Amino acid sequence: MTITVGTEQEARDLVAASFVALAEEFFQPDGQPRPFHLRDKKNTQDDPFDELVIEVLNRRLPADIRVISSGKKLVSPDLVVARPEESRLLEAGGRDFDTTKIAAIEVKKVNPTQDGEAARGKGIDYNSTPPCATVRIEAANGNSLRVPAFYLFVLLIPQENEQNMKSMALVAGAAINQDTDLYDSITGIRQKKIGLGTFGDGFDRQRPMLVFANPLGWSWTMGEATLIHTRDDLAQEQAIVRVREVRLSATDGSMHVFWCYRRDDGRQSVEPTAINPFPTPDRRTAETNPRGKFKVRW
Repeated sequence: MTITVGTEQEARDLVAASFVALAEEFFQPDGQPRPFHLRDKKNTQDDPFDELVIEVLNRRLPADIRVISSGKKLVSPDLVVARPEESRLLEAGGRDFDTTKIAAIEVKKVNPTQDGEAARGKGIDYNSTPPCATVRIEAANGNSLRVPAFYLFVLLIPQENEQNMKSMALVAGAAINQDTDLYDSITGIRQKKIGLGTFGDGFDRQRPMLVFANPLGWSWTMGEATLIHTRDDLAQEQAIVRVREVRLSATDGSMHVFWCYRRDDGRQSVEPTAINPFPTPDRRTAETNPRGKFKVRW
């Protein structure tokens, strides 16, 4: 059965509409996971869950919203939701984009621990692209556009031939990192070290590996579908309720405020404000650990 989320007026914020679509697809009305099937992976880079997310959004979102896949492996973000007509007008006018016109979504699957909690709860790999409040995408005419970014964290639990989504959090990139200079410096052109080794045929790709916060490491997000957004008025547009305020303190001493939403299913109540709830590593040093030591034990 195809279910359309909201009307044109109700689905103004594309991220909120996407959250409702995904929550209704993967969770039952009482909050329990709704089992679903994933096809087998074809190769290491193949990602059937990303494909399923795109299919769900295409099926459930209003017809004026397009869901666009990157079309390539190892490209970030994984998808973009947009109103093409309005986005083209903004692009021509040179104005900033907001989440009522276009938003990028990166999918981050979190492995379960033996007891079903989120692994790497104190920080997960973002590979070679740092999370950010905004990311750059390329328009059809070749122009580079900076659009709002969100990150979809999911904890999947296999059950026989199906999957259960135990936890889901759709999180504003601004709640993870707002340093656009860092994002631009790492995603731009970098210099490789070439001519390495005895015969000069080696090179070092200088490929970064970024680790940032894992919002599913916050125990409050476990067993629920949660939207963490910069806007505080989304309950006026969707069947969601604002249940919590999150305050994050930056390294410069400033405080940044975000808002948590969940489906309006009668189970939710307003929670106290959370201060810096995302876990971080206990011990962080500038030095890397030695790689691949082979230890002989006679």
